[in-house]
Amino acid sequence: MKIETGARPGGFRAAIVIAIVVGCLLSGCAAGPPRLRPSGLNAVFSGKEGMPFAAYVEQTRTMLLQARPDIHDGNREYILAANLPFELAPDRETFPRGRDGKHRRGILLIHGLSDSPYMLRPLARHFRDRGFLVRTILLPGHGTVPGDLLEARWQEWRRAAQYGIGVMKEEVEELYLGGFSTGAALSVLAVLGGEDIQGLVLVSPALGVKDRRVALAGALRVVRDWVGDVRDDADYAKYETFAVNAAYQIYQLTGEIDRLLEEGKRIEVPVFAVLSAEDATIDAERALEVFRRYASSEHNVVILYARDPQAAICAGSGKIYCEGSHLPDLRILDFSHVALPMPCDDPHYGLGEGYKNCLHYGDDQEKMRRCRNDGMVWQGEITAANLHSLTLRRLTCNPKFAGMRERLDRFINSVAR
Repeated sequence: MKIETGARPGGFRAAIVIAIVVGCLLSGCAAGPPRLRPSGLNAVFSGKEGMPFAAYVEQTRTMLLQARPDIHDGNREYILAANLPFELAPDRETFPRGRDGKHRRGILLIHGLSDSPYMLRPLARHFRDRGFLVRTILLPGHGTVPGDLLEARWQEWRRAAQYGIGVMKEEVEELYLGGFSTGAALSVLAVLGGEDIQGLVLVSPALGVKDRRVALAGALRVVRDWVGDVRDDADYAKYETFAVNAAYQIYQLTGEIDRLLEEGKRIEVPVFAVLSAEDATIDAERALEVFRRYASSEHNVVILYARDPQAAICAGSGKIYCEGSHLPDLRILDFSHVALPMPCDDPHYGLGEGYKNCLHYGDDQEKMRRCRNDGMVWQGEITAANLHSLTLRRLTCNPKFAGMRERLDRFINSVAR
């Protein structure tokens, strides 16, 4: 599915808005607890051009401490560690800097919508061990309270990415961009905008949104704050309550990418991309279309995880490696959107006793209990077919993460100068 840049619904928008207003009058649209209100500290990118990265991190730390009402002495350090931008530098003896003091290679990693830099730590460690200077940024509206995404704008996310690119170019000879979901879209946007980048590493790239209703979010955000139910926001590394405005901003961002592609811009740098055919969040077919039509490098590599590796979506020319994602021995039906950047030994999102993603069951307490506590429950993407057939926990890690890293290494070796 492709969401056309010019296809913005209008004829029935007023009727939908009226229906939402009536619903609010009947059920109430109160702002709720402090986490559901904007903090007033995190709607715009406050970093200055040329600001040293360490100063940016410290400024962000101060903002997080002021904006998050859930921080206390017992959780301060692990909440900050999950949400702060960070830098990982390679070993100086193994990977010495050049005569100009620059690292040979660096990569800026950008997290996804409602996420935090925590999602990028496994990839960041891998790149550091391969000699990269690695940095992440925190996109405005993220890392504090869900209410901050009520006011965020995609242009501010682009400003944050531009800052990260600008300060990193001063310290590396070759700069790569990488990102998860929205972060991947921002990376593509930077290349289409003319940034001098050596290559892209894109995980579950949000180049098209699966749910067509996202096009209505621009109207709905005027009268409704949240998509679905308000959640507990128990995950310290990711918002559980999702803002309607956030959906609208990613719709606008993908529309800007579509516009640039239609104007003739192309992705000329090498691309390494990882997708799930069953992804319920982003449109995997649209992402594949972008790579096939608009990304021209002979070094491009796409890993596509699919429940049926023989399915039509796996067909096509180019270096598309289709791998099966149905792993019955692990009780895994297929791979979800959020699973791909995370190894399954991660203490928070792995297959152990960490966070369990059961948000899709809302008020169904029995299925919620089983999803959270039953060690034999199946895991996968929250597609209608999967949810219809059994009680399902959304998969939050990638059982084939090690193989993905091996292909990533071969990609980097093929494009390095």
